[in-house]
Amino acid sequence: MIQMDNLLNMQAMMLLLALAGILFNKKKIITPEGRRCLTDISINLLIPCSTLTAFFNAEHEMLGQMTQIMLVSLVIQIGVYLLSKVLFRKMPGPKRSVMRYGTMVSNAGVLGNPMVEGLYGQAGMLLASVFLVPVRLFLWTVGLACFAPVDKKQVVRTALTHPCITSVFLGIAYLLFPIPLPVFLTKTIAACGSAMTPVTMLLIGAILADVDLRTVISRDTLYISFIRLIAIPLVVFLGVMATGLPPLPASVSVILVSMPVATTSVILAARYDGDYEFATKVVVLTTVLSLVTVPVWSLLLGYL
Repeated sequence: MIQMDNLLNMQAMMLLLALAGILFNKKKIITPEGRRCLTDISINLLIPCSTLTAFFNAEHEMLGQMTQIMLVSLVIQIGVYLLSKVLFRKMPGPKRSVMRYGTMVSNAGVLGNPMVEGLYGQAGMLLASVFLVPVRLFLWTVGLACFAPVDKKQVVRTALTHPCITSVFLGIAYLLFPIPLPVFLTKTIAACGSAMTPVTMLLIGAILADVDLRTVISRDTLYISFIRLIAIPLVVFLGVMATGLPPLPASVSVILVSMPVATTSVILAARYDGDYEFATKVVVLTTVLSLVTVPVWSLLLGYL
């Protein structure tokens, strides 16, 4: 069971880092170009290194739970994809694209990874990395298709060579065929991985700073917030309880699906002339509300 003081300390630490990101944005220390740089560093270096570190510390017995959570993630992604096709059919095209994407893709990679690692340690981080493989495959295929036509073969190839997914494949290979690695290499990877939480939370704070919170609340932003933060996690929570999934993969699955809408929705909407202003408001509102909903889910999961 999760200890309340551990959860509160984790939330407080992440909140302080986000507030620092807001301050750095206001002071022009983190510029728009700086945010893109932090995003690239997080995705291409820090998160993959954190993933590899989790595999280095994993036990061979974790393979069963890794297989379970991969299947759970795949079922969830198929489910949210079908849900997104049904819920927003009557909405205008640009707004419908944001809503569909927000239903399918959460900020599990950027915000979920440090949250899971803080709550469940390296074992949780390991399972989170595996859970996110189907998520990222959907992100760069049907997720991208929400905003622009895609070349399916090219997109799948791009997704499979994504650093976050490549790190999972390398980690699984190491788990199956462990070979001694130079100490300087493992220490370098671990040092980069340990920077994941502070850098990603600074990035999220910098994004939040750009939006006037008084403008983000509307019927549509509240609707997608309910779907993303309450409805989907509730269905997954009931599902993992009904199927008897072991507590750790069950908890990691629920925490990751309870994350706010992915910040990539703003990037893709802007890149393909979509409604990036609405996407920004959705990201901001779901991120702010998740400061309340995620701890609630964490406490409920403590009883699994």
